[in-house]
Amino acid sequence: KGRVWMIFPDLKECELAKAEWAGQRYQEATFTTIQAVTNYLATGENGNGSGGGYDAPWGENLMSGLSKMIGGKDGDAGLLGDQASLDPLVEGENSPAKLWLVIQPGNGGPVEDWVNCEKMALSSPDTTMVVINGALDKVRGGFYPAVFFPKLAATVDRFWKKFDPAFYLKPFSDKGVYGWLYRVYPEPWQVHLEIVKPGKDGNAEVEYVLVDTME
Repeated sequence: KGRVWMIFPDLKECELAKAEWAGQRYQEATFTTIQAVTNYLATGENGNGSGGGYDAPWGENLMSGLSKMIGGKDGDAGLLGDQASLDPLVEGENSPAKLWLVIQPGNGGPVEDWVNCEKMALSSPDTTMVVINGALDKVRGGFYPAVFFPKLAATVDRFWKKFDPAFYLKPFSDKGVYGWLYRVYPEPWQVHLEIVKPGKDGNAEVEYVLVDTME
């Protein structure tokens, strides 16, 4: 397995992706999870250990214990996913990684994903991390009050605000007007107006008009 790691929020998503993403480039990558990577680096043998151990979401330990109890002699029953979908992380073979692709951490899942991403980065500072669909606007914009999420709030200034959007596409609407905020780094931010017109064949035609750019 390669030194590009596809890192998923949980075991079930890793299992599904490994089954569905059958292309050669995907299969050459290492499929793993935030939990597996955080724990692997926390020992200090494979990373510098400064990030610390995995912060488990509420209820995960309960479900994990239940899965093992149901599995009995056969081992884990797979309630949280198939352990066989995890690729081994082996120093000198696929570790240390050259690139981490962290897929959708925290977005729709536990906020601990974002906390654990910082731990990973602290334990292996020379590895490049790319976050895909990570909803960083919510993290950096105060969506999660510090009084309720102190660990997450502490990561924002020291870690998440250092990230630059490499590709950004977000829809918006106001009083029946629709548009998109778009950017490909390092180009300027662009605002596009979406105009829907009836087509000649009865189907709608959509036109996008650039209305503004911002540095």
